[in-house]
Amino acid sequence: MDKRKSSYPPKIIWLLWLQGWDDAPAVARACRRSWESRNPHWTIQSLDRRTLAHFLPADIVENILSTPKEAEALSDQIRLELLHRHGGVWADATSVCVAPLDDWLPDVMPYGFFAFARPGPDRMLSTWFLAAEKGSYIVERWRNASLKYWTGRTERDNYFWVHQLFALMYETDSSFHELWEGTPQISAVHRFHFGPNSADLLAPPPADIEDLLRTPPAPVFKLTHKFENQPGLNSLFASLCTYAENAQQSPRPVRDAFL
Repeated sequence: MDKRKSSYPPKIIWLLWLQGWDDAPAVARACRRSWESRNPHWTIQSLDRRTLAHFLPADIVENILSTPKEAEALSDQIRLELLHRHGGVWADATSVCVAPLDDWLPDVMPYGFFAFARPGPDRMLSTWFLAAEKGSYIVERWRNASLKYWTGRTERDNYFWVHQLFALMYETDSSFHELWEGTPQISAVHRFHFGPNSADLLAPPPADIEDLLRTPPAPVFKLTHKFENQPGLNSLFASLCTYAENAQQSPRPVRDAFL
């Protein structure tokens, strides 16, 4: 039976910098600018530790924040709660919007959920960009598994705990399995997907950088703010931060260029 839905996620983009956006690094502020510029008809919610209570029940916020854990583990819990209660798009603070969401997202959400696929052989999806309608079955099951995981626990057992929960739901829940199998796949891995301390980001931009940015390999880039040695002004990192800061609504990539 075809379970496709015609609904679309609420036009909310959730961004989080726990310490407060006034203290966020320049790369995060530039990335936020890219989401604002390319999605003028969407609401941008720039959250921090203090403003979470505006969108989540106080007891949920207290439960998440009361257990000491790494910032990324807090963020993993928060994104599932926000999408569970409100729907919309979660974007990590160091992700760059390349294509307006309305130009590509409807085509990849036939079942009310989307994430970029296979960032590594041990992970089915990336979590730095998630899109979901309110009431998404995948998000509901995933979020409930997260609540169970943290019950009675004071620390995670694996950096990729939230990815492992997704895989567990995929293996044990036939409806979850079917919905993810039917979701169009866009690889998380491309020329502009970077992890912490990326040597490529520290190096000068490639000679064909202008061509690469004119016909980008993905609708969202993933940068990082984690470096042992800070990138220089002539680095690829600096070039991509400028690209994000100067983002315009158009020209836009071809609608199906990434599928």
